[in-house]
Amino acid sequence: MKIRLAEKSEAEAITRFVSELAVTHIGSTLQVGGLENLLRSMDVESITQMADGFPHWVALEGGAIVGIAVVKPPSHIYHLFVRSDRQRSGIGRRLMNEALWFISDRSGRATVTVNSSLNAVDAYRKFGFRNAGMRWLTVPEFASSRCR
Repeated sequence: MKIRLAEKSEAEAITRFVSELAVTHIGSTLQVGGLENLLRSMDVESITQMADGFPHWVALEGGAIVGIAVVKPPSHIYHLFVRSDRQRSGIGRRLMNEALWFISDRSGRATVTVNSSLNAVDAYRKFGFRNAGMRWLTVPEFASSRCR
């Protein structure tokens, strides 16, 4: 498996990847209209525009995307998706490390936030995040040491 920064030319593939996983894993937990709004934020145009300011890392196996992490600077985990059949294989942990190292390099000891879907809460807890109401927080040093 290889992890690298995504290229703008991959926006369509990224959109297909995250949209499929959002429908499968998140859609049923959202209120009416929530899935449509989420999918609009993941369309090709949105992904292309986001790529300018939000670093996207892709995990690739055999040239296919199996995971993605996106950071909204300075310190928000915007997306973390791993293909269903590759979950619990360490891909999410490696992508999270990339995101946390990026945040740490640019912001030092910033508090890292994420808005978790219901099905991902346990995964974020394993990464060292703690519940703070609607947001999940962690300190980069703590999370980085737990994710290695």
